Amino acid sequence: MEYSPSAKELSRFPFLKKSQDHIKSRFSSLDFLFTDPKGAALVERALSRIQEAITVKKTFTPEISGSADDEIAGYALSRIIVSCVHDKTLIDRLTRYEADRAYYFLVNEEEWNQNFQEGEGEYSRLCIAIAQELGIQITKDRIPLVDYVELVAPLHQDRFNLVNRRLEHGFVEIKKDERYELLRERIRVLLRRDLPHKVPSSLCEKLAPGVAQLKKVYQEKMLQQFGAVEESSFPPCIQALVTALTAGVNLTHAGRFALTTFLHTIGMDANAIGQLYARSPDFDLEKTMYQVEHITGRGGSGTEYNTPACAAMRTTGLCIHPDALCEKVSHPLSYYTAKKREQKTAGKKS
Repeated sequence: MEYSPSAKELSRFPFLKKSQDHIKSRFSSLDFLFTDPKGAALVERALSRIQEAITVKKTFTPEISGSADDEIAGYALSRIIVSCVHDKTLIDRLTRYEADRAYYFLVNEEEWNQNFQEGEGEYSRLCIAIAQELGIQITKDRIPLVDYVELVAPLHQDRFNLVNRRLEHGFVEIKKDERYELLRERIRVLLRRDLPHKVPSSLCEKLAPGVAQLKKVYQEKMLQQFGAVEESSFPPCIQALVTALTAGVNLTHAGRFALTTFLHTIGMDANAIGQLYARSPDFDLEKTMYQVEHITGRGGSGTEYNTPACAAMRTTGLCIHPDALCEKVSHPLSYYTAKKREQKTAGKKS
């Protein structure tokens, strides 16, 4: 089945090669971004796209403002901008946003997404067409085993485990709605794999004002998400690191990294984090602040590091005294937000 998308469809799936080819002539030179009012508008459009990606409650609408070409260009430029910021969490949020956006259009598309019969099984024309564009062969209600195993690797729901699936002649049986979920994951992985781009420093310097504003908004969003620092909501692994510091124990490099990134992400400033390390027996103010500023992105590299996930904490031996809530989350920050929400609910009831 040959997929010949309209301009509107290209704008809804801007990551497709056909979408990129559609606007390639517009990006022969990026100088117009800084010399032409239309270029400045595209930069603002890209920044708005990233800000939407870091918003907790995202809203997708069937219509776009402006032209389809501008929408595709804004997508491409947003990926350049987050590459300049070089923050892993921000990149992850943007790629997940784009995958969720594509999922919305796949499920709600009216012109192409009608179901139709072909042989046995019910098809979604658009879903299969996009899957083929991304190298996945979905046939009827099945998907090749090799593709399936790759797609579900990051998914943790039991229903996606291969032992819970019917496997026949090298194909895994899937349900109708699961096509959209698996395709969304394929989009996210492909988009994440390609970032960050190697952007010339001269271009990043020209984008610096917009990048600086984005960082400010991003930090505000993170503070809104995590709220005031509440030590009582720390996951057991982080509590253990704080306790060890208070007891005068020198933390390992992995422990310092995990603790610093965690405290920075939930809103503690660099000086407060440095003061916490003052309890350590080998405390050196200059060395400590250098390390803290490097990890939090205030140093020369400008790279802001992420808190390790639970799997990484287990690998480095930092997963200590896990409780019941630990079994439900895969990241210390997820534990923190869930614990704060749980305590807030309990407070209201009491």
